[in-house]
Amino acid sequence: MFARLWARRVAAASASRATSCVGCGIKAPFPRRSFAVRAPKESNTFEDWNRLTLQAVLLSAVSGAVLYGYFQYERRRAAAERERKEEEGSSYGRPLVGGPFSLVNHEGRPVTDIDFRGKYLLLYFGYTFCPDVCPEELEKMAKVVDSLEKSPDFESNSLAPIFISCDPKRDSVESIGEYIHEFHPGFIGLTGTHQQIKWVAKRYRLYYSSPPRAVDDDETDYLVDHSIFFYLISPNGEYLGHFGRTETAESVTEKILNIAKQEKLAKVEGKESQ
Repeated sequence: MFARLWARRVAAASASRATSCVGCGIKAPFPRRSFAVRAPKESNTFEDWNRLTLQAVLLSAVSGAVLYGYFQYERRRAAAERERKEEEGSSYGRPLVGGPFSLVNHEGRPVTDIDFRGKYLLLYFGYTFCPDVCPEELEKMAKVVDSLEKSPDFESNSLAPIFISCDPKRDSVESIGEYIHEFHPGFIGLTGTHQQIKWVAKRYRLYYSSPPRAVDDDETDYLVDHSIFFYLISPNGEYLGHFGRTETAESVTEKILNIAKQEKLAKVEGKESQ
């Protein structure tokens, strides 16, 4: 009896909390929730396009300002770095080119680099059997020498134009003397043993290569492959620069005059500071 009464009370309480499903009348223990759904826009309005355009313009302006500031910073930093290096001296960072040598000149006398102290050296490495390049470069060197001698900004007899043979097997002292004087009477020719020439070429970072028969036997029909440069050495024996095949006689002359002017100014400033 008591159990039946308790069951009725529970059933009545559940029925009071239940709701009916609209349409089918089925009792549901919890009410159903409804969600509002917005229909998507068919197209962007004029205001939407204006807003997007303004955002893009603002983003581009900010990005451009940032890039401009970065480039200005890098330019100032590079300029400051150049000024710092210039203040440290023109010799800063020069490559290790050149050095002492001991060879034989075109008159058969032994000479060293010390014998040329007090003069600028304009060096060219080549060989007398060269078919075209060496004659062209020596003609250019002759023009440079004549132009410097005529220039009022260059001290007379302060340049030693030197031809160093990189084919010591075929280039005898006599043949070198005859060869260089075909181009200019002031040229100086130097030669030596194969090992001496190899050592000097290494000091000046000159590439040259000849076939094995150029050293091992009496074969005389061969070509020597070599770098094509003029080397400028200071009166103190220091490397000042080099000039390639594409340089003209006029450009080489102008550069040598500028270098000599800078060296002279540096020398005067050094005396004044002492």
